[in-house]
Order: sequence, then structure tokens, then C-alpha cells
Amino acid sequence: MAGSVIVQQVSKRFTRYERERPHTMKERMIQGFRPTRILGHTLALQDVTVEAKAGRMLGIVGQNGSGKSTLLRIVGGVMKPDVGSVTTTGRLSGLLELNTGMHPELTGRENILIGGVVAGLTRQQVLKRFDEIVAFSELEKFIDSPVRTYSTGMKMRLGFAVAINTEPDVLLIDEVLSVGDMAFQAKCLDRIRRVRDNGCAVILITHDLVQVEKLCQEALWLDGGRVVAHGTPTVLVGQYRSEMARKTREVTPPDVPEAVASSGRTLRINENRFGSLELQISEVRTESPPGINVEEITSGAPLRVRFAYKGKSSLVPVISISIGRADGTQLLDVNTRADGVVVPQTGAGQTVQIDLDRIDLAPGDYFVNVGLFQPGWEHAYDYHWAAYPLRIIDERHPPGALSPPRKWAVYDNVGGVQDGVRAQSERNG
Repeated sequence: MAGSVIVQQVSKRFTRYERERPHTMKERMIQGFRPTRILGHTLALQDVTVEAKAGRMLGIVGQNGSGKSTLLRIVGGVMKPDVGSVTTTGRLSGLLELNTGMHPELTGRENILIGGVVAGLTRQQVLKRFDEIVAFSELEKFIDSPVRTYSTGMKMRLGFAVAINTEPDVLLIDEVLSVGDMAFQAKCLDRIRRVRDNGCAVILITHDLVQVEKLCQEALWLDGGRVVAHGTPTVLVGQYRSEMARKTREVTPPDVPEAVASSGRTLRINENRFGSLELQISEVRTESPPGINVEEITSGAPLRVRFAYKGKSSLVPVISISIGRADGTQLLDVNTRADGVVVPQTGAGQTVQIDLDRIDLAPGDYFVNVGLFQPGWEHAYDYHWAAYPLRIIDERHPPGALSPPRKWAVYDNVGGVQDGVRAQSERNG
């Protein structure tokens, strides 16, 4: 299995109308036969050139409206470019959105058969893989129920199971892996790695920059339909984060008075606090479960981080918590989007709590950073950096940044064969 995608100088323009154009004669009669006035045109993609190679994963990042999904739909054949060309080698399978190719009134079983045939398999091939598809989706109990009765996560399971089990040479994924529980996400990512390593070319659109760094061999950054950068994921993601930080500074109000954090440190705008402040963080606590406020823990001990926030009730943020050093090095960076946590609208305010089972860091001085970000990661609503100190202590801890759980054993060698445990030790961190 080996596939590839070559995109050459692709451009796509959309026309904006005064009102939505009717698509059927019935809609035309209801709206009348008055001509629909054109308001203008929008360039969704402008001269985009990129290649997705066999056995490699290309991650595409950019703000909402940057052209990512349009590019993926052109590659998938859902749209045609106005200018340029797309050359695809091998069988293509795409998960462009949750309901692509699914009929809500048909059962999961029927949608599997249709989806497999649409992906290029014969009916016999789909039937041969049917049990594997259902087992992967974990929907055995619901496979004969109409898809309209499925939750969003169940639709994602079914769609991904069909797409990944048709042995694609090219796999397109648009953001849907942010839906569903963590265990299923992990299973999906493991299967994606396997098909990639077998020669599949994978194109992934995501707002999760950590996924891009971990999974992809190449990355593309789009902004306003244009290519900003194309290259190594680590370098490109660093550039993208820098741009996000710049935009956050632009929307940060300059005249916000200083505030005192719960740690006793002073929060100063554009120094250790950034963001538009449409949502505001307060009462940040680092705790040793079950709720004792601490600024010092032993390496390998659990840690709970709690804070409250409030602001515009219509905003739904991505919540981020990280642990790092004063020089900016991030050693832990987690967020609700990557972990599949559904955050409700703020209402009168929310309290956030995350329990970290183990903090396996070397002894030293660190900081807990907390932030609320716009859903597209364009900027921060409120981000507190290096304001909440955390000291890790452990006299037995060896040098190095990590201290994972470990076991030691020392054997006698008898005739070249390990025999007889002479000493052993177990350390939980």
C-alpha cells in the first residue's frame, strides 16, 4: 500500500450572494424568480502547492477560515479547484466531517455497506471486513439502529472505523478526532500510525499542535488561503505559537490594573498575564488531594490544579494547564480540546479541576501555568504564566528531568544464561 497527493498551485474562489441561492425549483418558487445579487468574491485558497508522500503524515494548521477544510475537500474530490491541479495516487479514504456519506435513516450496518462501496471496495470485500469494522467502532449493540439515533461520538466511531478499514492509500482527516473518549482517540491514533507506516499518505487537519508535533513528519500553515510556512513540524509549530502570542498581545488591553494572584505574586499585563480578558481567571490553587493547598510536593506525588473563571456567557474556551520552568521550557502541556473534554458555556462562571496522578519531575523549581483560549487558538482570553510556583523535592531523585516508575534486577550469568536473582528493587518514581 503506497499513496501520494500532489497539490500544484491550487486556488479556489467562492462567490458571496445577497441571500442564499435556491437549490431546487420549490425553493425558487418560494423565494420568487428575482435574480440573486452578487455581493463579491472570497479567495479561500491562493496558489497552494504541497505534497503528501507515502508513509508520511502531513499536518495542516491555521485559524478558522484559513482554507484548511477547503483544501482537504479539493484533495478529496468534493470540490474542484478554479486554478491548479491535484494528483492522487492510490485508493483515497476521507473523514471530512461526521456525517459524510451517512444516511440518518439507515442503520449502522447499512451505512457500513454503503460507505465501504463508496470507498472503492466490492460488496464482498465490505462483508468480509464487516465484523472488524463493527468491533473497531465498539457499536455492536447499536449497529442495527438508525444512525439518526447515534450520538456525535458514535457517528465519529462508525465513520472512522469504515474509513480506516478500507485499506486506504491516502487518508484525509479533518478535526474529527477531537470527538469521543480518550481511549477511542488513542486507538484511532494508533491505527493511523500503523496505516502510515504501511505506506499510506495521511493528511491531518487539527487545532491540536501537540498532535502535529508527535504524529506528523511535515506541516503546512495556512492563513487567509495562503501558505505561510511549510516544513518540519517542530519548527513550524514554534512559529505558529509565536504568531498566536503576538496576536494575543495585540488584543490584550493596555490599561488593566495589577492584580494579586492566589500565590501572592503580582499579575501584570504583558508580563505574566496575557489575553483579551473577555474571560478572566481567578482563585488558582495547586493542591495535594484531597484539597490541601501546596506549593511543594515530592517527585511522583499527585497534584490537583483548581481555578475559577467568569466572563461573557456566550464564550466556550479551550482550557490549558501546563507545568514549565522559568526559561519557558514546557514539561507538561494538556488542554481540554486534546483530551476531548466538553466545556459548557460560562453562565455565571465555572470552576475547573484537573487531577494529575503523578508528577514525575526532577527536584527543582517549576511553575504551573493556566490559560483560557479562543476555540481556534487565535488568541488567549486570559493566560497566567509563571505565576504559581511549584517546588519538587526528593533527595533520592537522580539527575534528569523525569523520574518514571521503574524496577531493577541483577542476575548471575550461568553459561551465558541469566539465572538467579541476586538483587532487585522497585521504585514508583
